[in-house]
Amino acid sequence: MDEGQVIKKTNVLNTRESLKNDFIKLGIKQGMVLLVHSSLSSIGWVCGGPVAVIQALMDVVTLEGTLVMPAHSGNYSDPSCWENPPVPKEWINDIKKTMPAYEPHITPITGIGVVPEVFRKFPNVIRSSHPTVSFCAWGKYAQIITQNHSIENSLGENSPLARIYDLDGNVLLLGADFSSNTSFHLSEYRAMNLKHTKLGAPILNDGIRVWQEYNDIEMDAGVFEELGSDFQNHSNVAIGYIGIAESKLFKQKAAVDFGQQWIDVIR
Repeated sequence: MDEGQVIKKTNVLNTRESLKNDFIKLGIKQGMVLLVHSSLSSIGWVCGGPVAVIQALMDVVTLEGTLVMPAHSGNYSDPSCWENPPVPKEWINDIKKTMPAYEPHITPITGIGVVPEVFRKFPNVIRSSHPTVSFCAWGKYAQIITQNHSIENSLGENSPLARIYDLDGNVLLLGADFSSNTSFHLSEYRAMNLKHTKLGAPILNDGIRVWQEYNDIEMDAGVFEELGSDFQNHSNVAIGYIGIAESKLFKQKAAVDFGQQWIDVIR
């Protein structure tokens, strides 16, 4: 959606202060550990764009809390798995040999919107080390959440998702739907009958760029919307509007536990 279309659908100007009030009304509080999945255009036109959204979130959570966002870079992955779009098979080996190594400070975020990419560049934001599914965090527990992000089993027990679970964190779907809820991936790792796979990505090893293969599981976000709908029907999910974006706030632990049981049934 282009900016003109966003302006036309916006009835009231969104500002840092108005967004702050909307976040508070939804239930976000000082000191929260908050994982945010966002769609900027869904909010309506925002004075200051993604910067204002991030500042408003920081205003509410404060440094006594922790703000977390996915910082995924899906194009830093095995090109043989790319589907949207795929690349010619004859390119694959050359891509593996020449793709730049993942570096937290310079590798851009792709495919998950502009807000996380702007957040990545904010002062005192820390990014985890996974080349494909990293997370960024700011605030009290930023270091704890982002450190020691294992390359293997990338969204499992040694990932930022598990640390958010340990800290009894919350999830905000800011104009996003449950298909974006990465916490359900932690449910997959904790469910039964895991299917394992081998993936790869370019990383720095002692300063030298290498193509690193690693073990992981086959993840399926295709069921997350149905899973999320069932979770919402059976759990405490706060629903409200940030600007004009219907948004949801809920406990991550509740979602992960519900998701684990739900996935066990369908597998």
